[in-house]
Amino acid sequence: MFKKVILLTLIAIINFASSLCNNYPNGTELISYWFNCPDSGVVVFNSLATVDEDGRHQYPIKLYKPIYINVNLDNNAKNFTDLTLDITLFRWGGTSKCGWYKIYTLGLLSRQNGCKNGVPCPINVGKNQNLRIMLDFTKFNFFMRYLPNNIPYQVMYKLTDESTGITSCTIVQALSLTRS
Repeated sequence: MFKKVILLTLIAIINFASSLCNNYPNGTELISYWFNCPDSGVVVFNSLATVDEDGRHQYPIKLYKPIYINVNLDNNAKNFTDLTLDITLFRWGGTSKCGWYKIYTLGLLSRQNGCKNGVPCPINVGKNQNLRIMLDFTKFNFFMRYLPNNIPYQVMYKLTDESTGITSCTIVQALSLTRS
C-alpha cells in the first residue's frame, strides 16, 4: 500500500511537469526514434518497428495494450537461452527545461525473465534475423493509467545473458498513449 501511495505522488508530480513541455524530441510527433545504448556490442539491431497484434504499423504507441516490435538483428556471440530483462521508463517534460526524466517504478520493471516476458528465446547466433518481441505493460495498468497520456516516452530495453553477462540494449522514443 505504501509503495502505491509513493507511486501515485510521484505520478502527480510527473503529470504537472509533463504539461509544461510542448515540443517533441527527435521527430516523435510523427514517428518513433530508436538507437542502441551502451552494451556488449555483439548483438546489433539493424531495424526496429512497432506494430499491433496483426502486424500493422502502430503509432502512437498504445502502452495500455501489448506492444509488438519487429526487430531485425545480428547476433555475433552465442545462442541466448537465459535472458534477464530490465526496462527503464522515461517521460518527456520539465518545469524549466524540457528533457527525459526517469520514471521510478520501484523495481517493477527490473530483473524480469526475458524469455517469459516477450523475448522469443532462444536467440540464435546469426545475421539478419527477424524477431517479434512483445512488450506488455498491461500487468502494470494500475500504475500506467496515472501517467500522462499522449506525450513522448522513452523505453530503455536491456537484455542480459545470465551465463556470460553479455548485454544488449536499445532505446525507443515514441509518442505514447497510456489510456484509450
